Amino acid sequence: MNFAAASARALAFTKKPAVTGIANVFALKGSAVILVFVLLSLAARVLGEHDFGTFSILFSAGGLLAVFATAGQQVLLMRSWNEYCAQGDAPRLRGALWFSLMAMGGVTLVVSALFFAVLCFFNPLPLAGAVTLYMALLGIMLVSMHLVRTAVSVGMGDGLGNLLAISFPVVYLLVCFLQKTPGDIATIFMLYSLGMGIAIVIQAVLVWRKVREIFPGFSDVTPRYDLPVWRGRSLRLWISNGLEAANQYVDVLIVGLLMSPSIAGAYFVTTRLANAFAVAAGAMHLFSSRHIPNHYFRGEFDQLDHMLDSVAKATLAIIIVGMVAVIGGGHWLLLAFSPAYVPYYGALALLCFGTAAVTAVGPSASILMFTGHEGTSLKIIAATLVLRAIGFFLLVPVFDVMGAVVATTLSFLALAVLMRNAARKLTGIDGSITRLLPGLGKTERTAGAAGGEPVD
Repeated sequence: MNFAAASARALAFTKKPAVTGIANVFALKGSAVILVFVLLSLAARVLGEHDFGTFSILFSAGGLLAVFATAGQQVLLMRSWNEYCAQGDAPRLRGALWFSLMAMGGVTLVVSALFFAVLCFFNPLPLAGAVTLYMALLGIMLVSMHLVRTAVSVGMGDGLGNLLAISFPVVYLLVCFLQKTPGDIATIFMLYSLGMGIAIVIQAVLVWRKVREIFPGFSDVTPRYDLPVWRGRSLRLWISNGLEAANQYVDVLIVGLLMSPSIAGAYFVTTRLANAFAVAAGAMHLFSSRHIPNHYFRGEFDQLDHMLDSVAKATLAIIIVGMVAVIGGGHWLLLAFSPAYVPYYGALALLCFGTAAVTAVGPSASILMFTGHEGTSLKIIAATLVLRAIGFFLLVPVFDVMGAVVATTLSFLALAVLMRNAARKLTGIDGSITRLLPGLGKTERTAGAAGGEPVD
């Protein structure tokens, strides 16, 4: 093939709607990740090793409990929106919205009260209040971002939410850094909450306008409730999302418990840098979670295949670039936080292989959840989380951060293999990069998309 033909094919590929959508979402996710990197590097320098370790522990605890506070409604709402809009079922959509609002509100109040009570034992009252408010609003924003992502756009959902939330604390820490003044942890969390509060209000207005556009008489519709189905889905998604969040946050808490806040801060930085692949995984999740349920419930499997092929190709390219960037520039990335973190380069390099494996499975977890197999996803996440926790308690006391990294890497590799195989076996859909291999790309399931409820 000559150069002109190859260039023409490459240009045609970049103009595909799916590729354009992936590029836009990746740019959005990348911007958010850059801001997080700036936030954490500024916080590490402004707060100092001990206080940054404390911030890392509270940040992880708040993020973990925020997901539990959603009661599984973020994924349930995306599924309900696509399912009931495809069916033109306004009464059930209204019922689903009310059900999610009540479930999320009730659980958020309970989790917030318990979290605040525990925090007060170990922290000053203003800090306990700030972290609790951060946790509660983060849970609400997670739900609103998911709904706006599927109902309006990714930009107005995740883009607006993430960028508004992080902009205020970044500005505050930058001012502290330039003026060489100490930062305050409670202020960081309060500014986070301010940005999230503004985003939630804007997103609520956007959803209301969109639902009235689709169903003009929506205000007068009598809600219809399918409580047994919604309760079952919510419980499975609640536990599944909680365990998935534990995969992201609980390791920092365990390291802080077994070692010290300073070492927890070092591990926190290491995992966040290794999770640079989360830029790819997160971008692919944002894009696919908007389109998978839409194509699936409408039975559009050819479109689903084309979309997943594009996602797999983009994911493979990003994994290759990411491995080169993180391993090649790891020393300088750690130095950007603190010279004290540079010795953890070996841990960062090893952890990259685990995070790359999780990224390689693509939207396999989303495929399981959106097709009614959330129970299987739950079991896989729970099993690998238990594996990691056992590894932590066995290895961290002996090998410090490297022990935690080995346990995490092994659990990530197990998660990747199990999640990919389960999605392909139960749904006939391979969301991983292995679909690019000959004979593995075609979706095998071609019926029943909008039909009954699969049982795990």
